[in-house]
Amino acid sequence: MKRRYLLGIIVLLLGGLAAFACGDDDGGGEKFAFGLRAETVVADGFADNVSAVAFAPDGRIFFAEQLKGTIRIVNADGTLQPEPFTQIFVADWLQLDWGLTGLALDPDFSTNHYVYAFYTEYIRTVSFTDEDGSPKEHDIGQPKIVRLTEVDGRSQELTLISEDFPETSDLAPGYNANGELHFGPDGLLYASVGDYDLFDKNTGEITNLGTPIGKLLRMTSDGAAATGNPFEDDATADPRIFAYGFREPFPFTFSPTGSVLGTDNTTISCEELNSIQAGAYYGWPEMGGFPFDNCLAAPGDQAIHRFSRAGLEPEAFVSFVEVSGLSFLSNSPYELLGDSLIVCESQKSAAADQSLSEGVLRALTITDGQVTASEVIVNSCFGETRVAPDGTIYYATRTELRRLVDDLTLIAPNP
Repeated sequence: MKRRYLLGIIVLLLGGLAAFACGDDDGGGEKFAFGLRAETVVADGFADNVSAVAFAPDGRIFFAEQLKGTIRIVNADGTLQPEPFTQIFVADWLQLDWGLTGLALDPDFSTNHYVYAFYTEYIRTVSFTDEDGSPKEHDIGQPKIVRLTEVDGRSQELTLISEDFPETSDLAPGYNANGELHFGPDGLLYASVGDYDLFDKNTGEITNLGTPIGKLLRMTSDGAAATGNPFEDDATADPRIFAYGFREPFPFTFSPTGSVLGTDNTTISCEELNSIQAGAYYGWPEMGGFPFDNCLAAPGDQAIHRFSRAGLEPEAFVSFVEVSGLSFLSNSPYELLGDSLIVCESQKSAAADQSLSEGVLRALTITDGQVTASEVIVNSCFGETRVAPDGTIYYATRTELRRLVDDLTLIAPNP
């Protein structure tokens, strides 16, 4: 085993560290940190803007293309099923937001074959006059959660689980509506909902417990409020609410012990990682005045970690990084990468046009509820990252779904 470890160090030095210097991968054989390399799983126009990934117990992989509204399947043998599982007609906002953002498989998928999707449905287009007097228009959408039944790789039924979401506002363009969708270890369905971009227009809706705007919800598989939710005895509250005070339709995941971790941010700074507790308030939109130069200004539960762009502090102007995927790596199969929280950071550029960069895939070590180490794995990530049941890390770029392979597992130990 000592020989294997020494060879691993050599791979890390000659291959992994070289990746930091040469930037983005090509989905092929280039090496990254921890002796890893990326393999392309799906590309060629079939994995654009991958927003969600879910693993079936039979070895298949379901994934969602956000702006196309397509759910596709990778077969257990690694081949892409030619026809999509389904395609949902979705509304998007400027090819940036809305669309198909949440995907989950039922805990009893082996017997019922239920697939759940969270998306934005187009409602209508509204016209208005801009501040400069010019005529403008934008779309109104509404989040929906549906359940589909898989039969031989195709969707055969569609059941509306929940449409109990407000339409997006005619006061704001179409940002920050539906988010992620996951079953927790308690067998309940969780859904994240953003602030509908109302933070400077109708702030009361975000903290109002009577609406799902800016909340994390916890439901049964039929969309009903879960028993034991923190506000179930409040007649004025939406009984689905688990926690509140969020801006972004935020990524969230479950730790090996069952706790909920999720991210959130302001419009330009203070990307944070939260340990989300039942009934807790996480401060948005009470951050003080724009440009939110104090990440500690908000009331409520404080973050356990804050992200920022390289060379900037979390509260710095345009230090914004948008965390677009979270997943725990437990019982790591990788020789040099231990158990950690895997994070996809889709970074916004500091350029004047605010164009999007490719972001990074990062590993966070969490000890006693605090982040104690943060290391970049790959200098290219945009969208989802998800750890498979066997511990394989999958992640997206703008046009591909990839997985990380450990070359060190190919090195045999001493006999």
